[in-house]
Amino acid sequence: MKTRFKFSDSIKLIKSIRTSGTITPSSSVLVKRLLAPIDFEAARCIIELGPGNGCVTRALLARMRPDCRLICLEVNNDFIAELNDLDDSRMHVYNACASSIRAILDELSIQQVDHVVSSLPLALLDDAMVQNILRVVGMNLRDGGKFLQYQYSLKNYSELKPLFSNVKLKFTLRNMPPAFVYECIK
Repeated sequence: MKTRFKFSDSIKLIKSIRTSGTITPSSSVLVKRLLAPIDFEAARCIIELGPGNGCVTRALLARMRPDCRLICLEVNNDFIAELNDLDDSRMHVYNACASSIRAILDELSIQQVDHVVSSLPLALLDDAMVQNILRVVGMNLRDGGKFLQYQYSLKNYSELKPLFSNVKLKFTLRNMPPAFVYECIK
C-alpha cells in the first residue's frame, strides 16, 4: 500500500517534534524494514507505540490477519483523530503513554502480546521514562516476542541488550533522516 506524502503531514510533525521526533513521515523502505521480522500469520496481538499519522499503522493493518488486534498508544491529540479515521475494527486507539500498556491489556483481557512496534523518539525522552517503557514492553511480550524500534541515533542501543535475549541492529539510508532499526527478541 503506497501512501502519498502530504506537506500537511510534515507541518503536524514539526509542530509536535517533542512527541513525534521527526519532521517527515517514515519512508516505505523504513516501514518495510521495521515490520520484516513479524510473522503476520502467527501474530494475534500487536502494540504500536507512537503511531503518529499512521504510516506504520496502515502497513500493519494491511498485513494483519482478520483475528489479530492492533493496540495503538499515542499521546498527541492531533494524531488520535487521524488514526480513528482509519476505521478498522481490529484497531484500538488509546490516548495514553507507552507505560500504560499493562492497564490497557488488562482492560482488553489480553495476557501478553506477540510484538511491540515503536516509533517513539527514545533519544528525546527522559532516561527514567525510557527505562520504564522498555521494562513495561519486556514484561508484556510473550517469550519469543519482538520489540521493533527505529531511531535516528544509537543513544539507547546499550539499554536494550540487558532487557532482551537478542538485539539485532539494521540501518536504512532510504529515509529522511536515515534510521537505525532495532529487532529485540524476548
